[in-house]
Amino acid sequence: MEIQAALDVADETDSFLQITDVIYEKEEESGYDSLNDAERTVFCIDQFLREMENGGFVQFFHHEAGYRAEDTLSALDNIKAKISHQLLDQVINLFPGRAVPEDEDARIDEFDRIESEHADDIAGLDDRFYDSGENLVGMTLRYVQRNLREFH
Repeated sequence: MEIQAALDVADETDSFLQITDVIYEKEEESGYDSLNDAERTVFCIDQFLREMENGGFVQFFHHEAGYRAEDTLSALDNIKAKISHQLLDQVINLFPGRAVPEDEDARIDEFDRIESEHADDIAGLDDRFYDSGENLVGMTLRYVQRNLREFH
């Protein structure tokens, strides 16, 4: 099994990347809706990490990953990432009715409006994320190990 082989890789980052490669391949072939809950968890965590590392919550909500904010919250809950979950939840709360627009342009416009009113708050949430020390890669790998049978 590809996922088990990836888990056996000694380097945490390499292991994570091999697992995400398998899931991204499935998503590319069959679409996001074809992923089961465990696969979506890894997919969303990877997207969250990529966007947060490249520009924080602004980057996250300005790209496709932002539309999956609620799925990402579930993913963070699944891997038991309490701090990241709390921070993302606080940003989602800034959207009227917690409704993050699906349309990218509408989402960007709404987030930019929110950011203009809450720039210091969002910057503070970014800082708290970076300072949290949560190892989302390691937490995700432990989640995959616990749920190995869900990955086919």
